[in-house]
Amino acid sequence: MSARATYLEWRRQAAIGCVFARWLATRPNEFGQKIVELPSNGPPARIARTIAKRIDRYVADPSISAAALLLPNLTRLEVLARVALALRDHPGWRVNTTALQNSRAGELVAIHIVREIPFDRETCPSEALVLGPFQQFPPTRFAPVTAIEIFVGQPMPRDPKTHEPTAKANLAHMDLSNTDLEPSHIDVMWRKSQVGRLNSLGGIDDSRAKAKVSFVIPMSLARRLGCAP
Repeated sequence: MSARATYLEWRRQAAIGCVFARWLATRPNEFGQKIVELPSNGPPARIARTIAKRIDRYVADPSISAAALLLPNLTRLEVLARVALALRDHPGWRVNTTALQNSRAGELVAIHIVREIPFDRETCPSEALVLGPFQQFPPTRFAPVTAIEIFVGQPMPRDPKTHEPTAKANLAHMDLSNTDLEPSHIDVMWRKSQVGRLNSLGGIDDSRAKAKVSFVIPMSLARRLGCAP
């Protein structure tokens, strides 16, 4: 089975929690989604350059709204962290770290990755999610293949969750208005996603799974890489 097929099969499982993510995984070639495997061998700087170039292309293409970049050979958390930090060398990317609060998994550091995307004649930050086969990740991010998921389209004027003016974007900004989903169905899916996410996390909210957290690493690794907050 290809990395793409393996990832999509996992994305459709109930353990994901997010009903929208599962529904979209059943339609991987629709709604402007790009799910592609990228070269993931070699130095972290090279992998980061490959990621940045691909996202540059997608941001410039109005037909694309979201990307899942699969990196199947990236299986070490330290290498993943070095790739993330190397993205800071590319235009439009920002990467910073904070100490994770109220973690149930030991002393962890949150890595936050954003890519500025066009919005209302200016830009806004699009928050990236990183998933993969790493024991430090929460169940909702514990994927069989390492992947970076990010929204690259036109953000909605108002945040789809808070209904406040958009200040940042994420995958929730995907436009589903041209689907057969009625507004009432979407509301039900939001509610089911909240319940499903909490169930996947064992009934207790997990700071590792917050949308603003791209992924986590142990504090000891962050110190070794020189990115400890």
